[in-house]
Amino acid sequence: MNYYKDFKLYLEELDKSENTIKSYLETIKKFSTWVNNEKDISNLFIVAIREIKDYRNYLLERYSPATVNQRLSAIKTFYGFLFESGLIKLNPAKNVRLQRVEDNIKSQYLTRAEELKVIRQASNSNKRNYCIVMLMLKTGLRPTEVCNLMLNDIFLDEKEPTLLVKNSKQNKSRYIPIPKDAYKALNEWLEERNKSEKVYHIRSNFVFTSQRQGYLETRAVQRIVENIGKNIGIKLYCVRLRATYANSLIQQANIPLSALANLMGHSSVQTSARYLTASDKDKRKYIDTISEI
Repeated sequence: MNYYKDFKLYLEELDKSENTIKSYLETIKKFSTWVNNEKDISNLFIVAIREIKDYRNYLLERYSPATVNQRLSAIKTFYGFLFESGLIKLNPAKNVRLQRVEDNIKSQYLTRAEELKVIRQASNSNKRNYCIVMLMLKTGLRPTEVCNLMLNDIFLDEKEPTLLVKNSKQNKSRYIPIPKDAYKALNEWLEERNKSEKVYHIRSNFVFTSQRQGYLETRAVQRIVENIGKNIGIKLYCVRLRATYANSLIQQANIPLSALANLMGHSSVQTSARYLTASDKDKRKYIDTISEI
């Protein structure tokens, strides 16, 4: 049985998006490689809960809680599929717990000092990388949304520059206003991009391209962000830039949760409400305001 192919059909029946299906399949292949290399297990059907928990610990040492949850969700869905199909008698992933992202929001978003360091380091990189960081930090785009951004999705009217994000995580489209600093970074990158004489750049409709092809892979965007963080001693992930965007809108702009949910591409305001979690520093600031001395 080609269970990868059948798992793909199973995901399609669940109406998962194309990006989600691709991500889930890649996750299972990576998990298979890991258990083979680390546990000497070549058959995913005999994996027990201990192997999945060990893999979770392995992921937590390398990725943010949100990313770990995405990987675990793929594994839990995969073993749910195998169990429902009668291919395994027990589901080893059933009781594996996801990480509580709510408890980690305060460690996800950047402090103002960290944000300034990231912007400065990104500006010392090339114009493409700087633009990517600024868009994620100032418009809250996910890495897949950055990669899928097309030239005709950008409306660079000087008064109201806007991005159109199509077919995002919830299969919905949304418009996002572009602030002045991100607008400037985007214009500078497009000016440089349009100077390229490479055929695959000229023919490409994607905003972001690589040196060797007319588009950019999601993992490439993640590496760009991670490397910028490494250079300044900050553990940086794409989700931290997105969390910083949300936190800034809440803390500085007092944005209503309904508006934040729309900008973030959330299907529920409850998801956006995670970003209301205050940092220890913010808690101290709030408490100090009620002191009598």
